[in-house]
Amino acid sequence: MNGSQKQVLTIIKELDEADEESIGSKLAISTEYATQICHILVKDGYVEKKPNGKLKLTLKSRRLTQLVKARKPLIRF
Repeated sequence: MNGSQKQVLTIIKELDEADEESIGSKLAISTEYATQICHILVKDGYVEKKPNGKLKLTLKSRRLTQLVKARKPLIRF
């Protein structure tokens, strides 16, 4: 798992549910790139896409994100 994927997981965890547009906005990347990252995370079982189009962490990723605790925000605006 690369750094961008970890950042996406962190954002979804903070928001509880998120869509690709909000993820892209928070990371200052295009929605298309955020969609690519999310597709990989869904394929690998870290994220599930809800019927409303929002992404939510799976049990697998919740366990992973519990191990990593951020002390500072990833991005400052």
